Amino acid sequence: MRILRSRRFVHAAIALAVFLVVAGLYRLETAHRGTRILLDLENGFRDSILTVGGRHNPVDPRLVFLGIDNASRSLTSLDLQNRDLAPDSAEYRALSLMLEPWPWSREVYALLCERLLTAGARAVVFDISFPTPNRGDDALQEVIRRFPDRIVLGSNLVLETIGPGQQAWTWSIPSTSILPDSSPEHPSVGYVVFNFWEFDAVIRRAQYQATLEQLQGLAPSNEQAKTAPASLGFRAASKLAPVQLDHPFQPKLFRFTGPPYTYPAIPVYQVFTYWKQNFDDGAAFKDKVVMVGAAGSIFQDEKITPFGLMPGPELHLNVINALLRNAFLREIPPWASDLLIACAVLAAWGLTVLVRKTWVRFAAFFLLVIAYLVAVRIVHDRADTILLAIPPVLAFAIAGLVSFIYDFTHETLEKLRIRRTLEAYVSKDVVREVLDNPESYLSKLGGERERVALIMTDLRGFTTMSEEMDSTQLVAQLNEYLSIMVDDIFSRRGSVDKFIGDAILAVWGHVKSEGPAQDATLAVEAALLMRESLRRLNADWETRGLKSFHMGIGVNYGEVIFGNIGSSRKMEPTVIGDAVNTASRLEGLTKDYGRDLLIGEAAADLIGQSFKLQFVDKVTMKGKTKPLRIYSVVSRGDEPVDPKMTAYLEAYNLAHASYSAGNFKEAKSLFENCLPHSPDDALVRMYIDRCATLIDRPSEGAWTGVHIADHK
Repeated sequence: MRILRSRRFVHAAIALAVFLVVAGLYRLETAHRGTRILLDLENGFRDSILTVGGRHNPVDPRLVFLGIDNASRSLTSLDLQNRDLAPDSAEYRALSLMLEPWPWSREVYALLCERLLTAGARAVVFDISFPTPNRGDDALQEVIRRFPDRIVLGSNLVLETIGPGQQAWTWSIPSTSILPDSSPEHPSVGYVVFNFWEFDAVIRRAQYQATLEQLQGLAPSNEQAKTAPASLGFRAASKLAPVQLDHPFQPKLFRFTGPPYTYPAIPVYQVFTYWKQNFDDGAAFKDKVVMVGAAGSIFQDEKITPFGLMPGPELHLNVINALLRNAFLREIPPWASDLLIACAVLAAWGLTVLVRKTWVRFAAFFLLVIAYLVAVRIVHDRADTILLAIPPVLAFAIAGLVSFIYDFTHETLEKLRIRRTLEAYVSKDVVREVLDNPESYLSKLGGERERVALIMTDLRGFTTMSEEMDSTQLVAQLNEYLSIMVDDIFSRRGSVDKFIGDAILAVWGHVKSEGPAQDATLAVEAALLMRESLRRLNADWETRGLKSFHMGIGVNYGEVIFGNIGSSRKMEPTVIGDAVNTASRLEGLTKDYGRDLLIGEAAADLIGQSFKLQFVDKVTMKGKTKPLRIYSVVSRGDEPVDPKMTAYLEAYNLAHASYSAGNFKEAKSLFENCLPHSPDDALVRMYIDRCATLIDRPSEGAWTGVHIADHK
């Protein structure tokens, strides 16, 4: 049972559960079952890699886009008259036909093909479907006959009704009035569909070959590739170079050439109006593949891509360019995706088990997520491989968050259990005051402002210790520690206000005050007793093979509200207020300054000559605006000070004065002079580091000598 309850086992169970949920959900989504949350997030991240600084396929200069745009469709008779063209010229004939109502006579396309192919174009590819007979078909048929294998016409897929309530996919191919032997497999026919399988309508893949049987779920064989219908992109690319695909019937993730208008559309009418000026008598088209298609939203032939809407013909050019350069992206297999998710939850488990500090854990989680996403991008751009990004990151984050919630809840409940066990500890002074003057005490329980001295203590690393130690031994050791600490507090007439897990809040002056100076003096005396008692206790535990405790103590003096606080079912007398918070923050600062006891300026001013103090720093605590002077205790005022300590304090005070004046180079040197007197002094070493930092990065504005604490 202890194994089942162990922290590592619990976090391992959390990691396994997260893996099963995330990996299972992603598998279902990729099989197009259920939701698409993970799949949409993953696709969105992949699109962002491409669109935000991602590597693009270089532009192939052999590809040209001739666009049927608004300008080409809006010609007027004035445009024709102003050209000074011979009435019997091809240019005059083409422009005259373009003046007719849309759709144009197909003789326009015949004249366009004749001009381009005669000039040396490799091929003219139409992202246009010609499924029915129309005027000018004979002219286009004649051009196709004269230039065999150099003109590619578009075909499409349409749903046809084959019976009551029944539909089936079929090919819509060019009319036989243009291509007498027209068929889906004809080498001069290419389908204009990009991909049949993108369920979010965003074009990322290209289907270079396909069959109707494939749409019905039947897998075609590679042998069928020689005679199977091919895409417009496949037909066009084959005019420039031999193309061969390992898996011709599988959709290919292709690398885009760039955002929309990377291939700018040249208006079709310019081929007949600016042939010499713009195209050097056709030399600009020599050895080029010319894509002819709609340019402009009026034709509603814009496709959704990761970059946004892109003209269909330009998207075909991206697909052609990718095939010519073999610029395809590889997706890792499903088992590798599962492995990445498993590695993510395993990493979350390792961080949770090994790193106990909350801020360190969160920082590590954040940095690992960033590092992984950067690695995904690098692999995408440099290795043409797509690693799964969002599901592993999500699994990593969920496993880490759930584990943190478990740790936080477990720690809270553990401290609560210890607190309830030790509630029997009550100050004798409180009992005596209640018995001697119950009315006064009861009236105070309603709520009264008092000026009190406070001690706040806390054990460092207690959470880790509570996980590592046997629970019975931990309770016994903690009880022994608390018993001695409470005895020291009681010996100086203090009252234990509360136990907060392993922390102690003690108060002087809320029930019966000895006077501000005496209350503060008693609190400091108790703190010194507690420090000395813990040293003796640790020495004893060491002989018994037990772990040592390390305590921080904060002493403060200020105004609090004392009263009976709680619910109708459970109440307790306690103090609340800013002075309590300051005592707690003083305790928290002990770790930063290498001192196990720190005193606030209000208490330091009250104790006068009762103790020898060392000025530590001037600090503005988090959430505060007024700086606070803090001190450590060197010795009691009536005790002789060791000469070495005196020399150390003189050197320290000189260094700190230079630091306060903003002379950081001098201060650094003077602080270094303190080390021979006290080589292990963490406070001095902290100031040396701080001076070095301030030398490299001076503070903005005038130097005030105040340090801003960045934590509570």
